[in-house]
Amino acid sequence: MGALCRFHAKYVIEGELETEWLQAAGLGSLAAPARAGLEVTEAQLGEAVRPLPRDQAAAVRRRVRRLNRTVRRKRAASRARKPDIRDVFRDLENSSGSEPRSRSATPDSLDSLPSAGSGSPPAEWADAPAPTDFVDTYQGGGHSALGRTPSAPAPRRARLSPPGQHSPPASQHSPPAPHRGHDLFKPNDLHWADIASNTEGIELLGYQRYGTVQGPRIGKERINGSILKDSDPFVKKHAVVSRAKSVASAGSAAQQPLSFEHKFNLDRQVLNQEEEWPEEGSTVDIECVAEPTLKKLQPLVWLELTALFDRYSLPFHKRKPHKKKRKEEGSVFGVSVETLLRKDMILWEETWSSVPSVLRAVSAALAQRCADEGLLRVPGNKHKVEALCQLVEREWWSERSAVEAALRRAAGHDLAALYKRLLRELPQPPLTQELMRLFYHTYALSGGTQARALNLLVLLLPAEQRATLRAVLRLVRAVAARADRNKMSEHNVAMIIAPTLFPPSLLIKPTDSLETQVATAANSCVVTEALMRWADSLWLVPASLLAAAQRKPRARHHHT
Repeated sequence: MGALCRFHAKYVIEGELETEWLQAAGLGSLAAPARAGLEVTEAQLGEAVRPLPRDQAAAVRRRVRRLNRTVRRKRAASRARKPDIRDVFRDLENSSGSEPRSRSATPDSLDSLPSAGSGSPPAEWADAPAPTDFVDTYQGGGHSALGRTPSAPAPRRARLSPPGQHSPPASQHSPPAPHRGHDLFKPNDLHWADIASNTEGIELLGYQRYGTVQGPRIGKERINGSILKDSDPFVKKHAVVSRAKSVASAGSAAQQPLSFEHKFNLDRQVLNQEEEWPEEGSTVDIECVAEPTLKKLQPLVWLELTALFDRYSLPFHKRKPHKKKRKEEGSVFGVSVETLLRKDMILWEETWSSVPSVLRAVSAALAQRCADEGLLRVPGNKHKVEALCQLVEREWWSERSAVEAALRRAAGHDLAALYKRLLRELPQPPLTQELMRLFYHTYALSGGTQARALNLLVLLLPAEQRATLRAVLRLVRAVAARADRNKMSEHNVAMIIAPTLFPPSLLIKPTDSLETQVATAANSCVVTEALMRWADSLWLVPASLLAAAQRKPRARHHHT
């Protein structure tokens, strides 16, 4: 039953993934039959994909085929449901009292003996002679000694005598003395390897162990008195288990050192293949798109991104958001971007920006310190940073002007520590938990293809997260632009800001190997540097998608 439940759960999850994808692509009509346990017909599919480009239509067809296959398997699984073990005796339990019950049906079948419920044996048993007591007879010595059966193993003291010697008298093989009859049922000193041999006129042709008897320990146990050798079939050789491929051998270790910089440099070698991007005529910023057009644009961007990931065989799984929201106990730290913006609107009527005021204030003060050497990398003074964080947490909503003045007086490294802490304690990272893994998988792309994928992903972000990401990229690019003074190149800045955009707790599992963790960190750095490189054009809507979103649907002519 447990395996059957896992079988159902597997296909239910697969069906949910495909259904959610169709909903996000604006094709909810194709998901409706699956909810009802029906397959999507070719006519329904053809009508839905007719206005789509070839790549997008192919992506839809792949998901629908997968969804139909899941529906068929779920139906087959429901038809092949195994019977419950409780159904086996259900008819017997519900049968009438007039029908005799089987004595082997239930554990209490002894109660159904023909004793009329009196608890005494039946009358025909009264005249029968009492059965003999086996133990009493054995102890009385009235019977002859019990002989050994040919298949019974011989005690250790009764081994075969060497050639030329006579066998011991038969009296040594006799059972214990009558006065020790209670030893008859005690366990003997037999060893598991003492098996039948040809000592009793039986030739051993072969044997096989049954049950849970463990095999011999090499070098200590014996079978028929012979020590196991390497050629014995019980001795199993195990291949030597090697470590990760980076330390498999001295030669390979020298060629593939386990280091962050080595992995990062290998990935950068494939970034030289530049493709034409952005698309010609793409000049409209996403923030300037009207709300009705934006609603039509989202499904088109989703389809285009799916087609791109399918073309390069990248995993395309949008992570589900957490249903249970974390309780926000703080005033500034650990509070979501949406809540901070709501407070800005209520207290100061600031509706012109989608970036929280506290992030804008710290970023503005930090932009004045871009020439400080080691900015973002060198940690600030621990006590000053903690005092600055407490000041922001305690007085930002009541004494905003005083806090802003303190931020202007603070040292650059202390401001950088405050800024990174604000970002890393956000409940939702700037790339969102739903889309962060899709951002991460773009490390496998290169050049303009990678930029195009990042552009589509940025357009799918919620407005608040997208504006926050834009502010972060604007600041870190300003720091990298002063690399001649602060010694912080684009690569150095990407290494520092990558854990903020790609929290390790959401990407790395505790069971991942060290090599996997290093590779994940290097890939996150690659994507962060790509975001910085293409930051000026990531917010532009592709001209073809914008035209498709603004195109009015064709009116259907009904013939009468």
